[in-house]
Amino acid sequence: MELFAILWWVIGLIALIWVYNDSADKRGTNIGCLWALIVFILGPLGFIAYLIVRNAD
Repeated sequence: MELFAILWWVIGLIALIWVYNDSADKRGTNIGCLWALIVFILGPLGFIAYLIVRNAD
């Protein structure tokens, strides 16, 4: 059970970093920190929202 919690935390951290880097660096937007905050607060729902908005470009 502890391993699952640690794995879930690590995956969330990787997703948070990936969203920030993708939004800020590769896409050239200035809202990378905002997207990272959204993913941090909403978790998987924020990540899915980012993927939907990202693909709309």
